[in-house]
Amino acid sequence: MKMQTLLLSLAVLPIGIASAQINIPILNPLFDADQLSCTAGTLTCWVPGATGWLAGPQTGVEKVSMAQYPSLPPAGLNVMAIGYTNTTGSMVQTLGATVEANTTYVLQISLGARADVPFTGYDAELMAANVILASGHKVISLPGTFATDVIVYNSGAHPAQSGKPIQILVKSLGTGQVNVASVSLTATAENPSQMPI
Repeated sequence: MKMQTLLLSLAVLPIGIASAQINIPILNPLFDADQLSCTAGTLTCWVPGATGWLAGPQTGVEKVSMAQYPSLPPAGLNVMAIGYTNTTGSMVQTLGATVEANTTYVLQISLGARADVPFTGYDAELMAANVILASGHKVISLPGTFATDVIVYNSGAHPAQSGKPIQILVKSLGTGQVNVASVSLTATAENPSQMPI
């Protein structure tokens, strides 16, 4: 009798979709791999480039302080400073993960507008093989604050860039500067669950 009840219970279990979210590794996502011993907030507390990232012109790690972001701790915070005055800048990283079918990718980027330098916009892109999969550019940070842009890409059953390495690109627009405090990427794959027989 107990065996029949068990079999009946297994027969009525729903066959659904199982999903598993993973964090995709990013090198130096908080820009703290590059230690700056200078005083936070000074114009010279900046170095070109950043560990793990390919940086364009006027792009590098900067230690900002309460002068740029009033709510920061006095010790400051490392950010990637992209662009300045008459030069736009950019940062890009090619990840070890590749585009997979039936997967939702969520890119989150914390973007800041300095209180002392104009914020003239940005473009953030999730790419593969230099092809844009999804992009964002609508978050407007108030001077002296950070805001998070969330960019979502659903690959579908047959993505054109299947198997290609994923890339993250952020670039400044206009003549101002954008600061990036953190970058993260998750992937959620959906696969039919297998019922035991």
